[in-house]
Amino acid sequence: MRRLPSLLAAAALVASALAASPVARAQETLDVGVLKNSDISVVQKLLYPKTDALELAVAVGWMPFDTYTTTPVASFGVVKHFSETLGVEGSLTGGYSLKNVAYKQLESPAYGIQPDAYRFLGSALVDVQWSPIYAKLNWMGKKVVHHDIYGLAGIGAAVEQAMMPDASVAVAPGLGLGVGMRFFLASGDAIRVQIRDDLLYQKRVKTAEVQPWFVKQNVALSVGYSKMKRSK
Repeated sequence: MRRLPSLLAAAALVASALAASPVARAQETLDVGVLKNSDISVVQKLLYPKTDALELAVAVGWMPFDTYTTTPVASFGVVKHFSETLGVEGSLTGGYSLKNVAYKQLESPAYGIQPDAYRFLGSALVDVQWSPIYAKLNWMGKKVVHHDIYGLAGIGAAVEQAMMPDASVAVAPGLGLGVGMRFFLASGDAIRVQIRDDLLYQKRVKTAEVQPWFVKQNVALSVGYSKMKRSK
């Protein structure tokens, strides 16, 4: 029975030592209240920077919204990124418009009308890109995807050809506006998704007496691959 008082005394000694130790004191919580956004500042180096990078981009897409045509397209572009938010791009796009359901219905025996539609052949555009957002996306809790969001605006021209028998050609200057996203791969390259609307100021020979000049929209949806050449 002499061991019981000894064990109790030893337990009391251990408990008092733990209470006085730094580990025990570190477990105490400190309430600092609610932190404002202005109280938190995080500076993080980007995993996939664009500053001084040269982007070589290829893409395929579709112009599905024209009244009388539907157009598959392919493009090639070069972007010089001067900073994480600012870049300048030059791009070339080629395609070939096909008759859509509305066009075929109008030229059918029931109506006998051939619309004054022009087939898209190609375009060139020089634009400025502004990328205000770089973010990370948690994909199904298993993968973190780095991406950016950008807008673009530029000037260029498009070449189109009449789908009527005379096949007259129209060269139309225009303004290109668009938005897109780059999804960066582990290699540092990117998958690029974009929607661009080219507003063309176009003159058509056959309608010269009625409305020689009018605005046409070529809206293209595209997806492609960008090779990012970064400075060492």
